[in-house]
Amino acid sequence: MLAGVPFTCAEVTDVSFALIATQINREARAAKLKQLQRRGTRSLLFAGLVLVVLNFLFCLAYVLVNLAHQGAPL
Repeated sequence: MLAGVPFTCAEVTDVSFALIATQINREARAAKLKQLQRRGTRSLLFAGLVLVVLNFLFCLAYVLVNLAHQGAPL
Protein backbone atom coordinates (compact mmCIF):
# COMPACT_ATOMS: atom_id res chain seq x y z
CA MET A 1 0.00 0.00 0.00
CA LEU A 2 2.72 2.43 0.90
CA ALA A 3 4.90 1.55 -2.08
CA GLY A 4 2.34 2.90 -4.52
CA VAL A 5 1.07 -0.50 -5.58
CA PRO A 6 -2.67 -0.50 -6.12
CA PHE A 7 -4.52 -2.29 -3.36
CA THR A 8 -7.70 -4.28 -3.34
CA CYS A 9 -10.91 -3.61 -1.47
CA ALA A 10 -10.22 -6.60 0.81
CA GLU A 11 -6.89 -5.13 1.89
CA VAL A 12 -8.51 -1.80 2.72
CA THR A 13 -11.19 -3.62 4.69
CA ASP A 14 -8.53 -5.57 6.59
CA VAL A 15 -6.60 -2.42 7.48
CA SER A 16 -9.76 -0.61 8.54
CA PHE A 17 -10.78 -3.56 10.71
CA ALA A 18 -7.33 -3.66 12.31
CA LEU A 19 -7.47 0.07 13.10
CA ILE A 20 -10.94 -0.23 14.61
CA ALA A 21 -9.92 -3.29 16.67
CA THR A 22 -6.83 -1.44 17.92
CA GLN A 23 -8.96 1.54 18.95
CA ILE A 24 -11.43 -0.70 20.79
CA ASN A 25 -8.59 -2.47 22.62
CA ARG A 26 -7.05 0.87 23.59
CA GLU A 27 -10.39 2.12 24.96
CA ALA A 28 -10.91 -1.13 26.89
CA ARG A 29 -7.45 -0.86 28.49
CA ALA A 30 -8.08 2.78 29.39
CA ALA A 31 -11.43 1.90 30.99
CA LYS A 32 -9.84 -0.95 32.95
CA LEU A 33 -7.06 1.35 34.17
CA LYS A 34 -9.57 3.97 35.27
CA GLN A 35 -11.57 1.32 37.14
CA LEU A 36 -8.41 0.08 38.88
CA GLN A 37 -7.55 3.64 39.89
CA ARG A 38 -11.02 4.16 41.37
CA ARG A 39 -10.82 0.86 43.22
CA GLY A 40 -7.36 1.75 44.56
CA THR A 41 -8.58 5.15 45.73
CA ARG A 42 -11.53 3.57 47.52
CA SER A 43 -9.26 0.99 49.15
CA LEU A 44 -6.85 3.65 50.38
CA LEU A 45 -9.71 5.73 51.72
CA PHE A 46 -11.15 2.71 53.53
CA ALA A 47 -7.75 1.82 55.01
CA GLY A 48 -7.28 5.41 56.18
CA LEU A 49 -10.69 5.45 57.85
CA VAL A 50 -9.96 2.14 59.57
CA LEU A 51 -6.71 3.59 60.94
CA VAL A 52 -8.55 6.69 62.19
CA VAL A 53 -11.18 4.57 63.95
CA LEU A 54 -8.54 2.31 65.51
CA ASN A 55 -6.60 5.35 66.70
CA PHE A 56 -9.77 6.78 68.24
CA LEU A 57 -10.54 3.50 70.01
CA PHE A 58 -7.00 3.19 71.41
CA CYS A 59 -7.12 6.78 72.66
CA LEU A 60 -10.51 6.18 74.26
CA ALA A 61 -9.24 3.01 75.94
CA TYR A 62 -6.16 4.86 77.18
CA VAL A 63 -8.29 7.63 78.69
CA LEU A 64 -10.65 5.14 80.35
CA VAL A 65 -7.77 3.13 81.82
CA ASN A 66 -6.16 6.29 83.18
CA LEU A 67 -9.44 7.48 84.68
CA ALA A 68 -10.08 4.08 86.25
CA HIS A 69 -6.55 3.98 87.63
CA GLN A 70 -6.76 7.48 89.15
CA GLY A 71 -10.21 7.06 90.64
CA ALA A 72 -9.69 3.67 92.29
CA PRO A 73 -10.30 3.90 96.03
CA LEU A 74 -7.69 2.48 98.39
